[in-house]
Amino acid sequence: MSCLINNISVIIPVFNAERFLQKAVASALILPEVKEVLLIEDGSRDHSFEICKALEAGNDKIRLFAHPNHENKGAGASRNVGIENATGDFIAFLDADDFYLPNRFEAERNIFETQPDVDGVYGALGFHYYSEQGKEKYDQASFGKLTTLNGKPSPNELFLALAWLHPKINGHFSIVALTLKRQIFKDKAERFGLLKMHEDTVFIIQLSLNCRLEAGIIDRPVALRGVHDHNRIVNNKNRESRLQMWSELYHWAITSKKKKQIIKVFQAFMITEKIRLSNRIFGFFLLANYSLSNRFFFKKPAFFNASCGRVFEKKMAAFIIKAKDIFVWRASKAFGLKDNYDF
Repeated sequence: MSCLINNISVIIPVFNAERFLQKAVASALILPEVKEVLLIEDGSRDHSFEICKALEAGNDKIRLFAHPNHENKGAGASRNVGIENATGDFIAFLDADDFYLPNRFEAERNIFETQPDVDGVYGALGFHYYSEQGKEKYDQASFGKLTTLNGKPSPNELFLALAWLHPKINGHFSIVALTLKRQIFKDKAERFGLLKMHEDTVFIIQLSLNCRLEAGIIDRPVALRGVHDHNRIVNNKNRESRLQMWSELYHWAITSKKKKQIIKVFQAFMITEKIRLSNRIFGFFLLANYSLSNRFFFKKPAFFNASCGRVFEKKMAAFIIKAKDIFVWRASKAFGLKDNYDF
């Protein structure tokens, strides 16, 4: 018998999800690997809390939690409550408007059995469209058909793939398609941070640096994201949310005493976002300063080229980018310089 059977705690933060909650819960309970479903009610303003209570009363595998005074703490804080109260040896996450597919833990069965040093397994997430308006918003945001990576990096190279620094593999995955050993939260894994947006991306990137994560099924979905008119990611009005995400990772890397290269990568992402949000004068100052002090920012098009396009007019930006590329190429030839990502 697989070590996963009746041994996975599924954590579901719940906020204004009355339309979708029952489908999400049912998709987890039907799987033999699921020991319990933990619902963390996050201060909903609809009838979600009443639905949660009814679900708990009707099934012994469902456990309901809520924040003090029914406050809205956010998905990250809610997942932390689930982690603290989980009793299964494995933890999986599910958003209240998403749902699992029957193959959700198919790869995990084999990987956790045959590779005892693996801390977690991730897979691909697909999309289920509840509304045409939601579909249009997702299409405009260019999310594609799958949230996944275009290859299977080794655990040691996963961070490079997530940061788009790997020479061949890139992409990202959702925590809805992630399964973790509960014990890693005792000595390896961070808890979720306090961000209201992109807290899951921060969590995944931290995991990629602290734990051994193995790719499971990445070419077809193991779960589906429910796309509707009110998804957080496409209705995000906070222009600084990505800057806040990279700033949190940058400061985390410093306080956690990560290698200098990791700190510089996070700094490059952070500065690129600062330039995107700045006026051209301050953006020029940032561009000049960090082109000299951060080689990742200077060499990688995702940082330098995008920032040039923000600071300069189109023709001038193209000229500067071309000059930079020639300089980098000649310097690499002359001094035999190569990117060395020792993470």
